[in-house]
Amino acid sequence: MKKRHQSADAVLLCVKEKLASAGNTRPAEVLEETVATIAKGRAYPWAGIYVTINRVGVCQASTGPAPASLGLGDVRSEIVVPIKLGVRTLGLIVAETGRPGASQERALLQQVAKAVAQYFTTARSKQLLRQTREKARAQSERQNKPPQSERRVTRKAAAGERNPR
Repeated sequence: MKKRHQSADAVLLCVKEKLASAGNTRPAEVLEETVATIAKGRAYPWAGIYVTINRVGVCQASTGPAPASLGLGDVRSEIVVPIKLGVRTLGLIVAETGRPGASQERALLQQVAKAVAQYFTTARSKQLLRQTREKARAQSERQNKPPQSERRVTRKAAAGERNPR
């Protein structure tokens, strides 16, 4: 049985309404609802919204397991659309469509990306972007930091002490 989906205009209208009525809702929840609306409305097997931090996409919302867990036979078309505000790329919308020839899907996702970019200009969503950047920065610092024992040896070497073996 073929999955039925809403028209692109109906999905876009629903997304814009969700973003406009976000109010005091946590930005992460708003993005989760946005992704769910897109995926359910257009019958996508998977969709996600990423925020760009230092040229790397950090997943903020998705409809399930990462696309890598899908078999290649399940994917007919993957669409990646940047979320831009002026010349600055704020993030990405990614969708696995499951249908070949997805030009109409790309047009829909571009319109959704514009709406999400406008949403990112609100004070509450700026807080999400700031928190995501801080988490990513802290995580990269933890990954780049050598274990405690190595740091002690490095400090001693820098001080001119020899490391006994």
